[in-house]
Amino acid sequence: MSEVSRQPQRGGEPTKPTKKSSSWLRNLSRFNLAALILFYVASLHIIGLYVFTQGFLLSRLAIPHVSPAYNVSNPSPIAATHSKAVIIVIDALRTDFISPYHPQPPSPYHHGVLSLPAELKQSRPEHSLIFNSFSDPPTSTMQRIKGITTGSLPTFIDISSNFASTAIEEDSLVSQLVAANKTVGFMGDDTWMNLFPSAFHPDMSHPYDSFNVEDLHTVDNGVVTNLIPYLHPSNQSRWDVLIGHFLGVDHVGHRVGPHRDTMAEKLTQMNEVLEKVIDLIDDDTLLVVLGDHGMDDKGNHGGDSEMETSSALWLYSKGPALINPEIIQGKDTSSIFQSLPTYTFPQTTTPLRHVNQIDIVPTLSLLLGIPIPYNNLGSIIPECFSKNLETLEVAQRVTAEGIWRYVEAYGDKEVKENLDNAWNLAQSQSQKDNLPASIIAHRAFSLDALAHLRSLWAQFSMPLIVIGSLILGLCALTLIALYVGVRNNGASWDVYARLALETATMGSSVLASIAGTAAGVYTARPIVAIKVFIVAAALISEVILILPLFVKSSFSLALALPTSFSINRHIGPLILIVHALSFASNSFIMWEDRVVLYLISIIPIIYIIRALSAPTADMRLKIIFLSLAFTILSRLAGTITICREEQQPYCSVTFFSGVTATAPTWALIAIVPLALQLPRAIGITLSRSKSLAGPAPFILGILWRVVLIANSVYWVLEFFESFEGLNPARIPLVSFLKLWLARCSVGASLGAIPYVWFTSPLCISVERTADQATGKEEVTVFGFANAFGSTYILYTLAPFALSIRGGTPSSLQRPLLPWATKTAIMLLHHRELPRLTRPILPKPSYAPHSQMSFPSRFLDSSHSSQRGIKPSFHRSNGNLLS
Repeated sequence: MSEVSRQPQRGGEPTKPTKKSSSWLRNLSRFNLAALILFYVASLHIIGLYVFTQGFLLSRLAIPHVSPAYNVSNPSPIAATHSKAVIIVIDALRTDFISPYHPQPPSPYHHGVLSLPAELKQSRPEHSLIFNSFSDPPTSTMQRIKGITTGSLPTFIDISSNFASTAIEEDSLVSQLVAANKTVGFMGDDTWMNLFPSAFHPDMSHPYDSFNVEDLHTVDNGVVTNLIPYLHPSNQSRWDVLIGHFLGVDHVGHRVGPHRDTMAEKLTQMNEVLEKVIDLIDDDTLLVVLGDHGMDDKGNHGGDSEMETSSALWLYSKGPALINPEIIQGKDTSSIFQSLPTYTFPQTTTPLRHVNQIDIVPTLSLLLGIPIPYNNLGSIIPECFSKNLETLEVAQRVTAEGIWRYVEAYGDKEVKENLDNAWNLAQSQSQKDNLPASIIAHRAFSLDALAHLRSLWAQFSMPLIVIGSLILGLCALTLIALYVGVRNNGASWDVYARLALETATMGSSVLASIAGTAAGVYTARPIVAIKVFIVAAALISEVILILPLFVKSSFSLALALPTSFSINRHIGPLILIVHALSFASNSFIMWEDRVVLYLISIIPIIYIIRALSAPTADMRLKIIFLSLAFTILSRLAGTITICREEQQPYCSVTFFSGVTATAPTWALIAIVPLALQLPRAIGITLSRSKSLAGPAPFILGILWRVVLIANSVYWVLEFFESFEGLNPARIPLVSFLKLWLARCSVGASLGAIPYVWFTSPLCISVERTADQATGKEEVTVFGFANAFGSTYILYTLAPFALSIRGGTPSSLQRPLLPWATKTAIMLLHHRELPRLTRPILPKPSYAPHSQMSFPSRFLDSSHSSQRGIKPSFHRSNGNLLS
């Protein structure tokens, strides 16, 4: 290695390395070198996040085994009760939407509206069964479709896949229907086509886009248009199973919430559709109506709250009865059915039968005479097999045997050992003549297995989480090391950067190669060797770059860190560290919004105390005013909020209007005047520092104001689109105007504003005056003190406009954020009070105190003397943003 020459240290500053780096680094320009550093830091973040998510977002092992089809040599264990089925999924159909037991007080918008299931439950109780089914979180459509077709459980990572559905490769109800030569037709949410791309009959597949939440009717009308003709007697021989997935109820929930006339209209439509379906199906067809998940009181879903996981399930048989009252109420069997779980919906008093949503998989499989999917973890719904005790025992035992096969194939020894006793008990009971005991034992085993596997897939890989967190944590120190090294080496920063990168690269590549080779030899898997090499290289390179912060020697890249503690300098990092540590507590996570407000309130308190030592009364008052303004603005920004379920009853929702998911009227009234005045307010701020010049008047006064007004009008039209008093004939016009306003607004925010900003000069103005004494021309530049600050303010206008468009008008705290940010910047500008009394430019000027002359190094003196020009700069009290 070449030698490193050192110069004596001065004032505690680090020595500046002059070692020559390798050729590939030496040939890089400064720009490319800076880009390489940024790429390295970004790579550290990506590697750390990847390792962390591999431990935190666990995926379940998919077993490719398939249950063998039934044939002459392998017959169905019980006779099928129906040869055909119509499965109707009503997205976000919550339990209370069809339950005969309504919460008190009932809502006229969704209680008693879809009344057909409750009516048939009353008139034909042996043919109609209503259940509350528990939808395993995450309660999003793709995960729930997986659950109701495979009988498996989701894992945490599945929530990220809701918008990028991939084909199901596991054994499923749909694949078993196809294997049994059943003709399956589908219409509705196109998520099914993504999950089962080749399962449905090509002439009976009618998918519709599922993510256009604005559209409440196209998908539903399309399902009705295609479903009803298939049910006509002349077409019933064409199919064996029809699946229809309605989206309107879910979209209404997202758009306006469940407490609007729109929801009542949609549920009325669903009720009419079900009436037509029941009129058309024959006695050999089983009707299954279910919600894939529920919705909360605002119409949203995706989490694990009680209302989101409470989905409706209705089974109806027009022909043979589903239940046998004699068995259910029999002396020897009543204990079986009386012990089945029930669920009392919030604000109701009468319990409803409760099942797991995945229980529909083995139940439907046996009722239709097809094998239960191999990966199924659900248990049967006992009522559907109450024809006689023998049928119930066989159905329960076959389901439990399938679960035990899956547990053995999954290969987790701990789970298998925990279930051995329950399985042995069930096996011993099945060999006796006591059928009720066998039913109870096999059901207990099935539920026990489900509980153990739920627990297994809820656990995280702590080693991967720790390694990922370590990489991310060391990355912060690496950034500090690189920043300090570049700063302390001044104009020679590229020499330091090249030497640092070369040292980190050489050291990490050697040690990481050893670790990767060892891992590859031990596991005999090349991919493991590559992963270990990448992770080890990231960790080792970070350590190499960080070590000089703590170990100083003549051969180290010593970095000088501040030796004295300054509250002004360290308050920011301290708050960030405290905020990061707060996530170690569940309570702080649940109340993060309050925690953040308290933490940022520390900043103005410190500055108010510091203001007492300000050199002038004017400066003291200014700091106190800015501190109070920052506190008030940040508090106001936190007043409009939504609440986590765990925060009740100590949190009140202010983001929505009452019980609806739309913005309150006061927000709609305030948003248009705010759009008109916000550009003016920012313009006043810029004018104080003489920065309302150059492109600022056009961007602020015209372009940005028009975008804000367009966003405001968009939200007003959004309100009127679902307004009860609006003529329905005007809705298409309102939707058209709203769509094009949104497109123009987003286009201007992403295109016009950035283009004008990028191609425009700084926000400064130039004034030329003639000196009366000498006759020379004097050039004064106004706004120079805030030239970059004003430009950066204009840069933030585009993303701010997008946030207004993407949020709702209820979030009126967004306009407060620029003001809070501005006051924070001004407070930071006052961090070092002595600097406020120093001029911005190093050389004194003979111009008036509000102007400053160019230093000689900034001015071609010969050229200036020839023209007789004296450049000077306007200075507004020395403040960045006055």
